[in-house]
Order: sequence, then C-alpha cells, then structure tokens
Amino acid sequence: MSLGLWVMFGLVLVPLYVTLLGWFLGEPRDHRTAGIGVGILAGLLLLMILGALIPIGFQVIIPG
Repeated sequence: MSLGLWVMFGLVLVPLYVTLLGWFLGEPRDHRTAGIGVGILAGLLLLMILGALIPIGFQVIIPG
C-alpha cells in the first residue's frame, strides 16, 4: 500500500472515526441520530463515487 492511503485512512479520517465512535458509544446513546448521521455520510460517499465514475462511463475527457 502506498503512503498516501496510510495518510488518508490513518490520519485525515481520524475525526470521522472519533465522531462515529462518539455517536455509537457515547452517552446518552441516541441511535436514531447516529443512524441519520451514518446515512448522510453514506449518501455523501455514494455521491462522490458516482461523481468520479460518471466521466469514466461517458468517456469524457476532462482537461486538466
């Protein structure tokens, strides 16, 4: 694995990991709010993946 993956998943995403742990393990436990938060994060992730794949699917060349 490259160094960038270690930095991304091990350093940059630490606040996200702490937030998720706080939602599910913190007091008072509110699973409805935690579920809404996880749903929003999953939706954002899905939108980012689709946004990255759409240009590939249509064979669009993005100048850069």
